Amino acid sequence: MAGVNVAKLVNGVFRQTATVQTYTVPYQQTLLVVASGATTGQINGPISVGTPVTLPSSQTYNSTELLVELNGQELAPVTDYTYTSTSSITFVNYTLVVGDLIKFTITRQY
Repeated sequence: MAGVNVAKLVNGVFRQTATVQTYTVPYQQTLLVVASGATTGQINGPISVGTPVTLPSSQTYNSTELLVELNGQELAPVTDYTYTSTSSITFVNYTLVVGDLIKFTITRQY
């Protein structure tokens, strides 16, 4: 945790206190390639709109922690994908084809 030392006046006497600040950092990042005949780090495709996609490596998240990119473009929750469970999402507007690259970044506050 990061702290900032702060001196404040309490009843005419300076007191030193520490204010704890939280910050968000990437906790886990995983790339998933859409492939035909998927192997490790890949998912079988094509994948139709509305088909749930499970995050690799048994990752779990809550809705404020997950960032999703498709071929380098950050996607917007609800508009581009929805949360199916704590370990999967469903793409709303995209049919995933062989060669697509999905990047999942889970962030955590500290």
